Amino acid sequence: MKYGDEIIDLHGTNVTIARFISRVTPAPLINLYVGSIFAWFSPIGLGPVLAPVGTLLLCIILMVIMPITPIIYEAAKGNIDLDVSQRKSRTKFLLFSLFCYSLSFVVYTLFGCIIMSSLAAAYFTVSLGVTVVNLKSKVSVHGAGVGGPGTALILVFGIFALPVVLIWIAVIWARVVLQQHSMAQSIAGVLLGAFITAMTYPFVYIY
Repeated sequence: MKYGDEIIDLHGTNVTIARFISRVTPAPLINLYVGSIFAWFSPIGLGPVLAPVGTLLLCIILMVIMPITPIIYEAAKGNIDLDVSQRKSRTKFLLFSLFCYSLSFVVYTLFGCIIMSSLAAAYFTVSLGVTVVNLKSKVSVHGAGVGGPGTALILVFGIFALPVVLIWIAVIWARVVLQQHSMAQSIAGVLLGAFITAMTYPFVYIY
């Protein structure tokens, strides 16, 4: 199994740094980071049932492992790279992610965990937006994957979360250096994730 950038003959310090940034910032891992923050530091609690460990465990199963399982399976068979670099190959994986995030929303809603059901809803709407845009343009999933959850952190924690903007810039730079996206596609991914999340939260983050 290889990432898209590993198929290209790229070398240099910038490439090494860009690869590190890309490896630690795919959408599922960002979800793990943000889910961990919400599980332990939610300003509105976790509802009447869930504790931090249970909240995070559900996040790992439903929003981290499940969405990437088909990708890992197909990559292991040699059908795709781990970045799913071919635009037309992405649709079925994005559709499966929509199922995972909708299931996550239902489960967290049933447990009354608003902080996580809101995150799941935003992941669903952002993934839906990426799915639609992907029909015509290879927008950066990495970008959307940091733009959406980063915006969620800002909406929940305010100015204290503004340093996530530095992560957005780093991911944009990394995806361009690795020749996985153009600058426009990378920026569009971040802005798409941020905009859709900002539009989603007023309807779901209600407590």
